[in-house]
Amino acid sequence: MPTQVLVTGAAGFIGSHLVEALAAAGCAVRSLVLPGSATANLQGANTEVVYGDIRDPSTLRPALAGVDTVYHLAALSRHDARVPDADYRDVNVLGTRNVLEAADAAGARRLLFTATIEAVGMSPDGRPLTEDTPQQPRNIYGRTKLEAENLVRTFAARRGLQTVVVRPPMTYGPRELLLCARMFKPIQFGLYPVVGDGLALMECCYVKNQVQGIRLAAERGPDRSVYFISDERSYTFREIVLAIARELGVRVRTPRLPVPLAYALGWTAELAGRVLPFHPFLIRQTGRPPFSRKTVAWTKESRLFVDIGKARRELGYQPAYTLQAGLRETIAWYRQHGHLRARRAVG
Repeated sequence: MPTQVLVTGAAGFIGSHLVEALAAAGCAVRSLVLPGSATANLQGANTEVVYGDIRDPSTLRPALAGVDTVYHLAALSRHDARVPDADYRDVNVLGTRNVLEAADAAGARRLLFTATIEAVGMSPDGRPLTEDTPQQPRNIYGRTKLEAENLVRTFAARRGLQTVVVRPPMTYGPRELLLCARMFKPIQFGLYPVVGDGLALMECCYVKNQVQGIRLAAERGPDRSVYFISDERSYTFREIVLAIARELGVRVRTPRLPVPLAYALGWTAELAGRVLPFHPFLIRQTGRPPFSRKTVAWTKESRLFVDIGKARRELGYQPAYTLQAGLRETIAWYRQHGHLRARRAVG
């Protein structure tokens, strides 16, 4: 009989890819979807869709009936300036507590929790982040995900439910539209300035690599373990820009912005976003400008990149997709769905 699993946040970007992978592996997949939310990402997926809200424990009991493993991805993700702090706490912290309690009560064996690189924050010394790096989140999203991560670990210590935590970095792929607006579209038009020399290291993980790591962590990770999951290596900011341009088939200019000038431009963009609160002065998905002083902070030097050595050693994790292969599939999906124009020859 196939293993019964539950995926919360199943209709989201990473969640929908995870549902597909689990179903393809022969699992009986139940997808928890917030009532009223779009389910287009699950179209054609071999899954049982159930509606519920992690803020309401009564809706979780039927979703968890007979479930062996819970993949808890539901969250208020990203830092959105328009979302009250209380909402982040209700969903990310209290919602996670509800899922833990309901999973334990239903007799589930394992729970995998997706935290985030933002629960750790930036490297204090320029070395890659590891699972042992002191956690200093930069915003309410990171702080509430850290609270939830701590809840998951302490809950496992007190109850019989086994738990594993993964911390995804910036993740891209089909169905993800924020990076399309912030990177792919500007690069397609041939101009993408970089801060400083553009050689700061950063993380950029293809969604199918992330799903591969999540599944391995759920299947093989020891109880109460934590893992960073990302691509085979970190990339420089300029390397990513040029790789996207190459797969788009365009030439892109990457003028260098001196750091003081970049901060001044970021401050100006923040002011413009307050006065003109619409695209292109504000990004719809975040309520923040596409370029800001925060952008400068994490692109001017190597501060937000990770070491996946622990996942390699303990889980046997070997990312299947290179940067080029991931970008190729992503761009093909963007074009197929009208988010990017068709390829043209480089002149």
